[in-house]
Amino acid sequence: MRVLREPATLAQPSRCGRVSLSRRIALLLLVSVASTSLLLLDDRLQQLVNPHNLAVFKPGWCAALMLIVTCLWLSGSRIAANAVIALFAGMQLLQLCHIAAIGRPLSPLDIAMIPHQSRDIGEAVRAELGQNWPSLLAGGVPYALLLALFNLGLPRVPLPRLRWAWLLVALVLAFIPYSAARRNMMRFMPQPQRSSLHNSLMAFGYYAANLSGASVRSDADPYRPYVVERDARSDAARPHSIWLVIFDSTRTDHWGMAGYARDTTPVMSRWVAQGDARWHRGVAGAAATRASTALLLNGVREPGHLEQLRSHRGNLFRLAKQAGYRTYWLSTQYGNDLLEHQDKAGIDVTRTRETDPEPVAAVGDDAIIDMLAPLKPGEPRLIVLLLRTAHFPYEDAYRRRATPPPQWPDTAVSSPAQRKIDAYDHAIAYQDDLVGRLYQRFEALDEQGLFVVTSDHGQMLGEDGVWGHNVLTPQIAQVPMLVRSRGPAQPPLGENGEWIFHNQLAFALAARMGYRIDNPNAQAGRYFLQGSDAFGDILFREARVADGQLVLGELSGLRPASSR
Repeated sequence: MRVLREPATLAQPSRCGRVSLSRRIALLLLVSVASTSLLLLDDRLQQLVNPHNLAVFKPGWCAALMLIVTCLWLSGSRIAANAVIALFAGMQLLQLCHIAAIGRPLSPLDIAMIPHQSRDIGEAVRAELGQNWPSLLAGGVPYALLLALFNLGLPRVPLPRLRWAWLLVALVLAFIPYSAARRNMMRFMPQPQRSSLHNSLMAFGYYAANLSGASVRSDADPYRPYVVERDARSDAARPHSIWLVIFDSTRTDHWGMAGYARDTTPVMSRWVAQGDARWHRGVAGAAATRASTALLLNGVREPGHLEQLRSHRGNLFRLAKQAGYRTYWLSTQYGNDLLEHQDKAGIDVTRTRETDPEPVAAVGDDAIIDMLAPLKPGEPRLIVLLLRTAHFPYEDAYRRRATPPPQWPDTAVSSPAQRKIDAYDHAIAYQDDLVGRLYQRFEALDEQGLFVVTSDHGQMLGEDGVWGHNVLTPQIAQVPMLVRSRGPAQPPLGENGEWIFHNQLAFALAARMGYRIDNPNAQAGRYFLQGSDAFGDILFREARVADGQLVLGELSGLRPASSR
């Protein structure tokens, strides 16, 4: 009789079955420790090449990572493992590059600004790649090894299997955005000494839950609308024209006339010395161009006063149009996002980097001179000019123009940080030269009125290891301001060195055009510095001047309405 036998693969115990449970648990512990170490390795590697990563070892966080990777090993799912690792890797590459370039971890608002600043980010990456490429390796190598470990190890290493374990990972990761939907953004702001992956999960989790553009919470201060009234008494002193020149990323203490050691502003300093102009210590309303220009040109002071922002009742373009001015928005910046929060119907002429791409690409900010060429004398007008100059990369401001000649080294003979500062100062000197040429055009058109120069926000230049803006610090708040008048009946806005907040500047310009704006929410001497988003998730600090110094209050935030 023929005896039927079962196939050997079924008759013999499986490879995993031949390994004792204690052995499998030991293997699980080994691969989990190895995986957790790789997840912590990116910080350690970046700290070898960049001083701005301040992450320290924290046992609680290590235990949390150990739980996540252990569950991924237990699940036996390469799909789940690859998805989680790819998610971590993507966040970390952005995070480590941001730390390398800017000197601080990503915040939720930094992430929200990425779609609006993609071109600027691209330019910054190209400028900094030669210096910061080691950070890409610091993030890329550990995650490449981690992917290899899981993809090679899961099918080969005999481990205990709990097919539902990946659900626990999903629940752990989902808890962060779930919690973010119910809590204030302040709880999700980065902490320099926290693991960069921990910071990434908190920042991206909050962003995923709340997105950008959400309205602020209903329990914010019940602001009342501003009252705008025509003031016929000012008609006699109304300027024929107003030019408002807004430079990007310029801080007061790098203007020569404000006491900087380098003579970065010879043209404007001469005007002030001769009594032709006055300079002021300005204070910006926000830490990013999009928010700052919205607040300045709409004349809004309070964080979260969205009704006033969106109504455009105090918008300078609208008021100028009603007063009989022809209005212009001329910019070498990308303009669509910036115009989103302006009264577009109140702007007669718009020219930006989108409408004039070739001239801006060829000559940078000098393209603004050609944008002004069609203007003819005799027309009453409000012109707002938005220029880059001191925006990073700083060399981009002056590299297309031979004058003014370089006065400070910006070559490899100095440290990377000093080269940035030297390049920034060159950009300010170029700015000064451009202001002089813009005023020449102002005179050539026989303009009778006000010529005002300021900046949207300041710039961090390595203080506490931080570069760039989008942070609420005194260096970001303080911007220079210069006012030169031409023609009769144009008194100055203030004395030299006097503090003028952007909100005060907006009200003053409105008054010159014949409008009185009453803010029933105002409190004497109390203003605000807001974060990069004035319409959604809002960070802010109270700003006051005390004993001649700018004083910022504690960091505060407004929750989005979706978190109620």
